[in-house]
Amino acid sequence: MKQSAFYPLLKKPFVSGLATLIILLVITQFIAYQKYLINENEDKKELNNQVALIKEKLQTLVMYSYSATKTLAYIVERNGVPEDFNNIAMELLERNKYFDVVELVDANGFITHVYPLKDNDVIGFNIIKSIEAASGALATIKRKDFFIAGPVHLKQGGIGMVSRQPIFIDNKFSGFSAVVTTLSTFLKDLNIDNKEDNRFIYQLSRVNFNTGKEEFFLEKDMSSYQSYAVPIKMSSGEWKLYVVPSKKPLNTAIGYMVFGFIISFLGGWSVWYLKGQSQRFKKLVNSKLVEQEKQLKQIYESSKEKIEKSEILYRSLTSNAPVAIFNTNEAGAFTYVNEQWVKYSGMSLQKSLGSAWQKAIHPEDKERVLNEWQNTIMNDTEFKSELRFQDKNGKITWLQVKAVKLIDTNNKKYGFIGIASDITERINNEKELLGYKNNLEKLVNLRTEELHDSKEALLNLLEDMNIQSMELEKEKVKAQSADLMKSAFLATMSHELRTPMNSIIGFTGILLKELAGPLNDEQKKQLTMVKNSGEHLLRLINDVLDISKIEAGKLKVSFYPFDYLLSLKNTLDFLKPQASAKGLGFKTEISEMKITLVSDERRVEQILLNLLSNAIKFSKKGDILVKVAIQDNVLITQVIDQGIGISKKNLVKLFMPFIQLEAGLSRNHEGTGLGLAICKNLIDKLGGTIEVESELGKGSNFTFKLPLDYTLDN
Repeated sequence: MKQSAFYPLLKKPFVSGLATLIILLVITQFIAYQKYLINENEDKKELNNQVALIKEKLQTLVMYSYSATKTLAYIVERNGVPEDFNNIAMELLERNKYFDVVELVDANGFITHVYPLKDNDVIGFNIIKSIEAASGALATIKRKDFFIAGPVHLKQGGIGMVSRQPIFIDNKFSGFSAVVTTLSTFLKDLNIDNKEDNRFIYQLSRVNFNTGKEEFFLEKDMSSYQSYAVPIKMSSGEWKLYVVPSKKPLNTAIGYMVFGFIISFLGGWSVWYLKGQSQRFKKLVNSKLVEQEKQLKQIYESSKEKIEKSEILYRSLTSNAPVAIFNTNEAGAFTYVNEQWVKYSGMSLQKSLGSAWQKAIHPEDKERVLNEWQNTIMNDTEFKSELRFQDKNGKITWLQVKAVKLIDTNNKKYGFIGIASDITERINNEKELLGYKNNLEKLVNLRTEELHDSKEALLNLLEDMNIQSMELEKEKVKAQSADLMKSAFLATMSHELRTPMNSIIGFTGILLKELAGPLNDEQKKQLTMVKNSGEHLLRLINDVLDISKIEAGKLKVSFYPFDYLLSLKNTLDFLKPQASAKGLGFKTEISEMKITLVSDERRVEQILLNLLSNAIKFSKKGDILVKVAIQDNVLITQVIDQGIGISKKNLVKLFMPFIQLEAGLSRNHEGTGLGLAICKNLIDKLGGTIEVESELGKGSNFTFKLPLDYTLDN
């Protein structure tokens, strides 16, 4: 009865149109709401990424500040205030991009030493009697440990953070060592410019120990934005980081909503107007809306599969790198092995040192491998071999081993470093493939004999060959996966090695300054060799880290405008002492007075540094010419030297990683052969190209081109 009573009412044009309007409004506004939620999630993700970046940089600043102030405090505690304070402070500033000023404070709270002194006229200022600085200074003395004070209104202008380390001599407080970081320096490292970056409002704050009041580093009062505050654990108290969207972007879901209103009103009007065509029109609208909703759902679900797979692949690559590392002295005796080596050999770390590691070699390989190793030591050649390890349980592991000699700045060998990777699976696959090959040859002969008798025999042969091809393709995929794992491992290993290398270089420099006591000439010579070798190894580690990031697809670049000619000038000024030491000079031919390049400034300077350093390294006379020009909105830079040149047969290998041309060159010129490979990959990443023209004995011309305005979206 109800249906029969309602049906005549529904047939009326106004009622039908109104019902259609309501239904369409519900569906379209539901879709608009889903679009609104998706946009909100994307905005939130961008905000979280920005917060994570600043938080990571702040923790890095704390680590560097602790290391710098601790080093300076150690010097004063051992030898009193150094006479060459400016030199020590200059070295600390050169190594740490975050620091602007280095200071020493005496036991009464007076600032006694400042570097640089220009625009930093604070000598004689008493931080203990200062209302603003007293709480942080007294907290540092009370804690007897490192403390970061801030926000501080600096005497030289601006706002910053002051990192202090108390100095105690014979358990008596004797003052502070301190480094100052201006907030502008910190924000510049993050590529944040509050005048130009209008997307977010940034703020950093610290809760005052005494008053409990939140003190902000910037002038903006962010008390009303507590929901955006991210707490940061700091040894110096409670800190908060604010990243607040400055303007709420117009949510594109509004367009969906407006479009939904239009569709709904048009639909209702059409039903009211067309009357009898209501059923067909309603089906058409509903089918389109359902299809659109289905497509949106499919897009959302597809994006969510891809993210999970990417995360799983990343974790797998970083946690299963099968590589062992070992070090030896000049005589070839092992001085260090890592845990992966222990896993392969079945021997403990201690039992693997000296010559005891030889016990892990399979008896059938032992005589051959030891002869090869002895030949490497005697002739200073590269060691390459494939061998088997057999542990005490009889397990056999096939290894591919490579070792190269380590030399100091006087080209004197002081040991070897090597790497060993597990190739058991590859060996087994090769044996299996060999079996496949032998079987395939037999099968081909058999099929050839039967070819004259049966057409079906030929088809069977082709099918068998296809199966073998599929097996070979699987092995190729395995090899590519192993190469990716190798790159991820090298990136992780290089990062872990840089921290201890920085400590070795820093404390060796302190010893050479004779702050811990006088040194004789031989000790100075040996320590200088250690420091130079450490700095050389650190450069090699940085190169390995860059090439590993490139191969693993993790190298990130940032694009922003900068003065290219200023970057070129800074690079040339940095290398002039090195060139002058070899009797070389620089000449420039620049077609423009000012060039603004939109690219990654640090990576562009890295490219210039590598190319110019190579020109110096392989030149003995004449000048190195740098030409700069702009053509068709492309920046063209040429580095031309009069050095040893490159033969045509070697040009094809020039940009390959870990390749040094000619055995004689690798003995006379140190390095890993990564410089040009890194340059090539960086230039590709920045949207440019590089090429070389060279003639043996007459010099080389390296030309790289970069677009003046390029982004990753291009």
